[in-house]
Amino acid sequence: MANASRSLIGRSWWILMALGIIAVIFGLIAIFQPLSAIAALTWIMGIMALAEGITTLFGAATAYRGAGKGWLIFYGAFSVLFGLVAIFDPLSMASALLVLVGIWLVIAGIYRLLLGLKIRRSAPGEGWTVLSGVLALLLGILLVVSPLSGLVVTALWIGVVALLYGIVQILAALRVKQAFA
Repeated sequence: MANASRSLIGRSWWILMALGIIAVIFGLIAIFQPLSAIAALTWIMGIMALAEGITTLFGAATAYRGAGKGWLIFYGAFSVLFGLVAIFDPLSMASALLVLVGIWLVIAGIYRLLLGLKIRRSAPGEGWTVLSGVLALLLGILLVVSPLSGLVVTALWIGVVALLYGIVQILAALRVKQAFA
């Protein structure tokens, strides 16, 4: 049994290599063409939402007999709408999502700032709460005012992580090939 597993692992090194190469290519695209990478990711998310929406509506129309059918239809229709917008205008969809994150960060920043100021006399280290509030507020304002900048930075981070992941996968593949072949 151990020899069979060892043999299978040895023959499968190329899968790690392929995943590593794909990750490196995607990472480089995300670093050098960040908006294209974000558009591609949003487009894929749109396809998934569209497929889920269609299957949900089909299920609601043909087989679903449970409670909350109206919510199910609403969810399916919203998923279809979300999917279509993400497919046909992925950068606008991604920007809109970042604006929502920005609004959330503004609200979170104001809350943390007020909380830190309120507890400043009774809690040691409240300065960190104030600092986290200020940083969240600033980041939120940046994302609301310039979502495109947020998209680029997000894509760059994704690209760097994908590139590092790909390199690790390639190194693992070479190690597995050497150790088990």
